[in-house]
Amino acid sequence: MRAAADEPAAQLVARTAERLIRLWAERGELHHPGWGRPFRQLGELLPAPDVEFAVHNPQMVPLLWYPALRRDTPHGTVVEVFDHLPADVGPPLPRRQELSRIYSWAPVTRTALDWIADRLAGRGLLEVGAGSGYWAARLRARGVDVLATDAEARTELNGWTDRFRWTDVRPGRAADDAAAHPDRVLALIWPPHRDPMARHALRAHRGDHLLYLGDRPGGLCADDAFFAELAAHWRPVARCPLTLRWLGNHDALTHYVRR
Repeated sequence: MRAAADEPAAQLVARTAERLIRLWAERGELHHPGWGRPFRQLGELLPAPDVEFAVHNPQMVPLLWYPALRRDTPHGTVVEVFDHLPADVGPPLPRRQELSRIYSWAPVTRTALDWIADRLAGRGLLEVGAGSGYWAARLRARGVDVLATDAEARTELNGWTDRFRWTDVRPGRAADDAAAHPDRVLALIWPPHRDPMARHALRAHRGDHLLYLGDRPGGLCADDAFFAELAAHWRPVARCPLTLRWLGNHDALTHYVRR
């Protein structure tokens, strides 16, 4: 996030959180023009275990007081986070793009980590395009065996991150790594938009399991050929029961098996 020159980023986050806490104490909920439902603070809309986990998850600490919407669907609960407020309502917030470059392009929840560990059933995970390694770090802390690779593992060269590295990310090409580790479940977490990386990795992978966290066809992840490959050769078998995403996105975490 871009803090003022005389204010460290951590202090900016803390000051913003304090102002948001006061905002919710005064209003309880926020109504925004154009939205039919009132926003509540994110911390009130998440299951208690996810709130408890968030306290120890630096990505989530500032988000607990962000405005959010919740809805229940046949696939599970969807909670969407709003990353800014009108100028006359509250303090300026660190935006999605800024936070994503520091941490990851999808918020990490305890529900998602537990669900992934359950779906792996003891198998190792290969995350290609791991970026700063934030998901890999949280999964490793959960006890998951993760091999994380990225073509630009030196994060100062990675255009999708902001010089942060949260855990070991090895340099490597996605397709080569996917081909070399058929024994591991392939993970694609927000693969880059209009980029063939995800398609090449999926075609090279010889294993039978894929965890995909990203947008739907026509959205902000991968390319059309990736989704054609996914539809032709893979079928979804489970979706994470809690989707936490930025408002306006349509990403979800899904387990696929080879047809």
